[in-house]
This record gives sequence, structure tokens and C-alpha cells, in this order.
Amino acid sequence: MPKTRTQTLATRSNNGAREDIQETAERINDRLRSFGTVQVQVESRTRGQMENLGVRFLDSPGEAEVSSASGINYTVNYENGTCDCLHYRMRQQRCRHIEATNIALGQAVDENINSNFSIDGSIAERSRMDEIEELNRQNMFAEQEDDNFFYLDNYDEFQRRLNERENIEYEYNNVLNGSNITFGIELEFVGGNANAIAKELYELGICAYDERVRYHAPSVEGKWKLERDGTVSSGYGGGEIVSPILRDTPETWRNIEKICEVAKRHGATIDSRCGAHVHIGMEPLDTARQRWRRFFKVLSGYEECIYRASGGGEGRIRSGHSNYARTFEGRAAFGATTPIRMDTEDDVRNLAASVSRNDRYYGINLTNITSENRPNTVEFRYFNGSLNASQIQANVKLSNGVIMAAEKARTKDVESMSLNVSNNFKRRGKLINEYDSTSSRSDKKIAEFIDIICTRKKDKDALIDVFRRNIWR
Repeated sequence: MPKTRTQTLATRSNNGAREDIQETAERINDRLRSFGTVQVQVESRTRGQMENLGVRFLDSPGEAEVSSASGINYTVNYENGTCDCLHYRMRQQRCRHIEATNIALGQAVDENINSNFSIDGSIAERSRMDEIEELNRQNMFAEQEDDNFFYLDNYDEFQRRLNERENIEYEYNNVLNGSNITFGIELEFVGGNANAIAKELYELGICAYDERVRYHAPSVEGKWKLERDGTVSSGYGGGEIVSPILRDTPETWRNIEKICEVAKRHGATIDSRCGAHVHIGMEPLDTARQRWRRFFKVLSGYEECIYRASGGGEGRIRSGHSNYARTFEGRAAFGATTPIRMDTEDDVRNLAASVSRNDRYYGINLTNITSENRPNTVEFRYFNGSLNASQIQANVKLSNGVIMAAEKARTKDVESMSLNVSNNFKRRGKLINEYDSTSSRSDKKIAEFIDIICTRKKDKDALIDVFRRNIWR
């Protein structure tokens, strides 16, 4: 069994004899607790400033309580390097609370808690980790391809593509252009044999259950499920195919392709009642005020473009959108202009509640963020139902692109983070800030939108193909 972080505190003495690990760990934990609350400073990377945190080592070995300046407490397990904060739960990477705990442990070393012991994750190691994270901040765009192509500069080609059919290939690798974002999808359908669909997908190892289950049945990690949905289910037909948490992997896209093939083969179809929802993890927005403002500005300025793209293969967005995907433009404009406090995760929840009015039936649903017990996702509800894998992929590309633009498009460098923003992203930031609200439906508006949310020409072309097949609502 591998040693825990606390156990590795016990090292060999000078004569090489190993002390009893359990006794040593208990003695160290007692000494840690005796320090009370240790005050440390860590950098809030999204806000670009130092933040004071209090670290108190708990009775349970390997655990510490970290208190923010606003009084919110988080529990860090420094044995396995986990935290119960939103940032860690979504990204599964070291957060500032884990960092604060490691700094507090380092201060304990400086106080000679035991001269024969060294902390796993020593000061030198923490310094190296900080260097790596700083390098990541300075190269936050490096993993994202940007081919320096703007359709606003090639407008004749844009209009040609918007009027001529092009063959767009379904992709399996790096579909979201380096994005490590988590996402989920919900696919509503009518007709067919729902139990037969579920059974085959179960036998393929995709679904958790071999039959259609009740609405909001328990999820199984890594598995899809086919649920009953009152708006589309009738008898043995219809339902909603719900994904687990997904990432941009070949397996994800092959499973989506297989699900569509199996569903259609067993008689599933799409009509005006069906929607296809995309959930995007909100982690890129985090507690960064300007990212949220850019997110709202994109929606306020380009929602009509999203509505047009949401028609999928049906030619126009479904008539029921006024009930199930109402316009979010006004709420987005409110979110973009109202003064907001953004210091804690509670502030994010308060913002989501204020903007959404706790109403989930806008085109953008933020109510999952308002509750600590739900996945922290931004739900794009606009899209028509589809069992076309290429269309579903385009829906995810669009949704991911909006979130990524909100995170990365800026009008200037960020000196507090030593972040040099590329000219292309500065241009996208300027487009977001200076959109023309008087011409929400035009070809030029579509060109602006895809230039903002896509950095690769092939992704822009995939979305142009969707726009080509649809008209304004």
C-alpha cells in the first residue's frame, strides 16, 4: 500500500533506523494542531491579487480547515491532495486552499516541528510547482491552435461558404481545440422502442441500465442513461438520452456516434417537441468578474446567431423555444452592466440567481450553479433535438467556444498575472465589447460571432455549415 502524505513525514533518522510510522504520524498531527490557525498569503490567480487565508489543522490526521477572508471554510485533505471547494471539484487540480495548506506545513517545518522530518511537498517542491503554474498562466493560450484566420478579413469567402454546401467531416481527436473543459449532453427523441435502445447501449457498455428508467434516475459514473421524459415519452417510445460528465476524447465522440446510430435503427426520430441540451462546466469562468461580463456580453450581442444555429437540420429553431429556451438577451445585458461582487463561490451563486431569476427555461440556464448540490454547469438549452452526431458535435463546439471566448478574449495584457495576450484575442475582446446591438440578424453578425468563438478555420466552417441550413427565427 502506498504511503500517505502524513506517513511520508516520517523519515529515517541519522543512523538510518526507521521510526514507527504510526507513532510518528500521530505525534506530528498533535504538533500541527498545537499551532492553531496559521495565517498565510496565496495568490488568487483569477483576480490577480494576494489573498489572506487561515489554515487550522484538524483532529482527523491529514485534514486541515482553510478559511477565506469572507469567512467561508473549506476542508483540505493534504494526505491525498484534495479539497471540497468548487475549483478542485471541477478541475481536479491543486487549488489555492491546497496551496495554503502546503505553505502552512512549510511554516511548521520552519518552526522545527521535528528536525528529523521533512514535509512531502517541501518548500523547494512548492516553489517548483509555483514556477510551473506561472509558466502555465503565461502560456494559457499555447495549447489552443489559432490559425490567424478571420472571416471578417475574408468576407467574400465567408458569403460563398454560407451559400454553398461543403462536406464537413465528423471529428474524433482534439475536437475542442485543446479545451480541457467538462461537458454533458441531453438528447430528446420521440417514437422508437426506448427499451430496445437502452438494452443495446447497455450491452455495448455505454448505458448504465438495460431499459428506459424514470426521470432523473440515479446516475452511474462514466455511464449514459435513457430516461423517461414527460414531454416526449409515450408508451414504450420516446425519452431522453443523458450523458455522464464528458471530456474531449475519441471515446466520447465514438459513443455519441454509436448512440445516434442505435437510436435511429430502433425507430427514434425528432420532432418539434425535442431539444438537445449542452452543459458546459463553469470552471473557466470561475470567480473572475471580467470573464462573466464577457460571457454575458457575447450572449447579449449574439444570441440571435445562437438561435439560428440551434435549428440544426430542421431549418429553423423549434416553435416551442419560447417556452423552453426563452430569450436570455435581456438577462445577459443586466449581468454585463450591473455592478457585481466576485470574491467567493457564494458570489458566483448569487450572481447566477440574480441574472437567471432562478428560472431554468431561458436559452441559458444558470440554476445549476445556484445550488451547492448540483453540478456547476452553464446549460445551453437553445438547440433543436438531433440524432445527427455531426450536428451534436457542432452544438458542443459552439457552446464550448462561447465559454472559451469569455475566458480568453481580452482587450489588453494582464500585468498582474504577467499575461501577454495575443493580438488575435485582443481583437476578439474588442469585438465582444463593441458589438452593434442594432443589427442582431445579418451575415456580418454571423461572421463576427464565429470569429469570436472559434480560433481555427475548420471550426468556423463547421458552424457555417449549420448556419447555411437554417434561417433566422
